[in-house]
Amino acid sequence: MPKDKAYINTLIAKLNGVDNKITNFSERLKLLKQIVNEQCENSEPEEECPDVAESDKAVVKAIEELFVEELLTREPEGDA
Repeated sequence: MPKDKAYINTLIAKLNGVDNKITNFSERLKLLKQIVNEQCENSEPEEECPDVAESDKAVVKAIEELFVEELLTREPEGDA
């Protein structure tokens, strides 16, 4: 029976160690979240130029049109 008690004590000690590590990890995550939130609150939103936004939209639209045109000119493949 003393051998079983030693195993149980060892297991309990290991579980306490794991619990401590999890607690430390949780505290570090909370600190990291706090730091990230503070950085987000302190940073100014990036200003976007309306011309750049319109240009990006035009590029996306042009690419979409190119893909549609390419799909329409392709011959069907396979039996379907």
